[in-house]
This record gives sequence, structure tokens and C-alpha cells, in this order.
Amino acid sequence: MHSFYKLMVIFLLVSTISAQTFKVVVNRFEDRTGRIAKSEGELKVNAQAGAVIGNNSGAAAVSGQRNTSNLESEKGDLGYQASDIFTSELVKTGKFKVLDLSLFERKLSELQNGESIAAAKSIGAHYLLSGNISEAGVAEKGGTILGFGGKSVEGKVRINIKLTNTSTGEILLSETAQGTESQGGVTLFGSDVGSKKDIGLLLSSALKIAADSCVVKIENSVGDLSNYPVECELALSDGIVYLSKGKDDGISIGDEFEVIGIGKVVKIVSKTIEEKICKGNIVINESSQDYSTALPNGLNIADGDIAIKIVR
Repeated sequence: MHSFYKLMVIFLLVSTISAQTFKVVVNRFEDRTGRIAKSEGELKVNAQAGAVIGNNSGAAAVSGQRNTSNLESEKGDLGYQASDIFTSELVKTGKFKVLDLSLFERKLSELQNGESIAAAKSIGAHYLLSGNISEAGVAEKGGTILGFGGKSVEGKVRINIKLTNTSTGEILLSETAQGTESQGGVTLFGSDVGSKKDIGLLLSSALKIAADSCVVKIENSVGDLSNYPVECELALSDGIVYLSKGKDDGISIGDEFEVIGIGKVVKIVSKTIEEKICKGNIVINESSQDYSTALPNGLNIADGDIAIKIVR
């Protein structure tokens, strides 16, 4: 019996830890690097001009479109690689659950204005991670004597990320990070060992270094799920208020929520303004994995009302 109780305690601890994970969508990073040009012993990739990605992003999604220039044959698509790296490394922290990217993209296509924050929020993401690759390139160093020589090749990748809270729209983190990686080589009568495969591997390693530094800052910036301002939809049935989220979103018994209703609706040309009315507060009395309940506390709960967790 003693061993049984020990196993039960371990199970409960693991269950508690796994429930306290932020839901994040990791979308594709945009690769903004241009064509490779080699001159005077230096191989560079210059950034293309363009607006900053992710201004309208939400949840933990990484956004961007695939770069189809012939640069891919040299270094691969770093945007896709960045998305994969962030997905893997965020999961490894144990603090994030990465949502299916296809769900986010499907919801995004359904919205007329393409609002990515709303799309990420609608599938349950707490954060949206957006980003781009702004610079990627390699530089050769070293020389030759009598046809023989040594060299080192240094790869450098610079990335920009933005982490947005889907509940509040707040940009929690905006960061630029750079990763560098080098490898040695040999030059023999003008022939070097550098190959397209070598360049790709070097830049991938540099990208991983830059991404890892960002993941640490992301993990430190989000805090604890219990302090996240969760927003829920409400329903009233048989005198009980049902909230659309539960333990998986950090909701516990005793948590207090503010109930918000929609008042007067005014339409000005193409813009609709909805008056928000604070009806009062309710307190969670039961919490399951994916929903919670509370007593109405004398409030007139109506269809369309929402509840926002009060974080003190």
C-alpha cells in the first residue's frame, strides 16, 4: 500500500505539472534574406526590405511565408527550419503545448480581416509567436601560402521574434537575436572544401543558437499559467454557470472571474461598436480539465456573456 500511495502522489504531481502549460501556435517564420552573392572572399546574404512581420499576430504562433528564391538551394529555407526549432524547443521546456498549425491556418483563412490574434485565440492559444529571418550569411577567413592554406568559415543568422498575449493583445516580448557558428577547412591550389551542404549546415547551426537564446527569454517572460488573464465563454443551465475552460488553462477552485455582457450595439459605416457592461463577479466552485462551474451569484447571465479571470 505504501508503494501504491507513492505512485499516486507521483501521478498527481505529473498531472498538475502537465496541466500548467501555455498553449502556443508556432507559425512559419518569414525568411527575408535575399540572394547569395560572393565577392572578395566573402559570402553574404542581404536582407530584403519589408514590413515587420507579426503586427497582427496572436497566441504563440510564428508567422511568415516561404522564400522561393534560388537562395534555398544554398541554405535551405531557414524560415521553415526556425519554425521547427521553436516548436521542438518550446515543448522541451515543459511549459508550452504547441497547437496544430493547420488549425490556426484554417481559422485564419475563415476570418475576413485575416486577424491572426483572433485566429489563435479562437483555437485556445494563450500566445502567438511571430518572427522572421532578417539576415543570414557566411564569411571566409584565412589565406594561402604556395598554394596551401587554411581557412575558417563563419555563419551568422539574425532573427526577430514577437510574442503576443492573445487575451489582452499585449506584446509581451519583442526580441532580436543573433547566432554565429564557425568551421575550419583547407584550401589547396584555389580549391576549397566549402560546399552548398556545408553552408546549409553552418547556417542551420547558427539559427539554432539564435533560437535557443530566444526560447530562454520566452520561458522567463510568460510567468505562471495561474496568473494568466483567461477569457471564457459562459452558459447558464439549471442554476449553474458553465465556463468554457478549466484546469488546462490554469483555472482552479476559488478563482474569481468578472462577467462582461454586451450592451448597446452601434454601427458606424463599416464599424460596429459594442458597449461592454460589467455585471459582477463569480467564483469557481468546480474545475475539470476543459471546463469549470460557478454559482451565478445573483447575476443575469445571458448568451454572449464572457468571463475574464481576475489576476491580483
